Amino acid sequence: MSWGNHVDKRLDERRRSAVTCNLYHPGDAVDKIYRVSFPKGSFVACYGASHGWLVLANDLSNLVLHNPVTLAMIPLPPITDFACVEAVYGSEGGNLENYLLETNSRFEAYRLGIWFYQKAVLSCSPSRGGDYVVMIIHNNGERLSFAKAGQSRWQVASTLSGGDRYLDCAYHKGRFHAVTLHRMVEKWDLDGASNGPTREVIYAARPYGGLGCILTRHLVSTPWGDLLQVRVILARHYPDGIAFQICKVDPDGCKGVVQGNVLMDHALFLRLNHSACLPTQNLPGIRPHCIYFSAPVIIHAFDWLLGLRVWGGVRTYDVKTGKFERTVPFCDVKEQIYGLFPSEVWITQNL
Repeated sequence: MSWGNHVDKRLDERRRSAVTCNLYHPGDAVDKIYRVSFPKGSFVACYGASHGWLVLANDLSNLVLHNPVTLAMIPLPPITDFACVEAVYGSEGGNLENYLLETNSRFEAYRLGIWFYQKAVLSCSPSRGGDYVVMIIHNNGERLSFAKAGQSRWQVASTLSGGDRYLDCAYHKGRFHAVTLHRMVEKWDLDGASNGPTREVIYAARPYGGLGCILTRHLVSTPWGDLLQVRVILARHYPDGIAFQICKVDPDGCKGVVQGNVLMDHALFLRLNHSACLPTQNLPGIRPHCIYFSAPVIIHAFDWLLGLRVWGGVRTYDVKTGKFERTVPFCDVKEQIYGLFPSEVWITQNL
């Protein structure tokens, strides 16, 4: 799903009107487009897609679960539940004027979410009526928080320091796992302890191990039971200067780069969505051994990526050939920077 046609609109214009997004299938012709609309004020930005549900930020920077098929909406705890955010009201009428952060920075209500959230992942579909959990990466990737179904408060699980930040999280075998820029992989038990969530470090951080070439990392839970880490690196010897490396995450740490038929005729879908590993035999037009990737804005390597001219938008990486090619005509990295947030997300089936 792309909202690239709204990137060049002012945020205050987008919040005052309904938003219509384009739906593409990577196996269809580029001119075959479907559309889905969202009510006024409900879509300022999107930060996740899990099990057929979207995670949207509304005009108050609060997160809302939205099902684009049934149109059901489930509000999540408000942004003011975080101790670092204070709502500032006007003296007349008590209208919300802006938000004040602990750093004394002020944001208009609809703008704070653009900076505050990075990604949201669901443990399961709310449609099934189960005890789903939403985990979010926020505060420039420095914090990991969660909220359980029916709860009215966010719980902060972790706060990073020392320049590290969370890049992705995934739900695997009943536990959330998270990965950071500095290679740390964590497993979280949100129910086991009476005094809050507990963390197990599967792979310790290594801050200074040649991170200049690391662009981003993703965690993927596979149908055959493995947890994979996909890291995207600058690789000048590859055809497009970008390479994807796939490692298996074991209880005793991350194994080396996996060779051979690592994806077992499956395809990966990565970025704002919960990372998906899907069989290709029932998905016409989807190529096996490929990674379908919606490129994020990478501030720490932005100049290098502009020089390569292959970053941004939605692209396909062939694991066997190393070829990195455009998939569908979305906006490029310059437009993403102008819009201040990504403009695409993969919506996968509610399996």
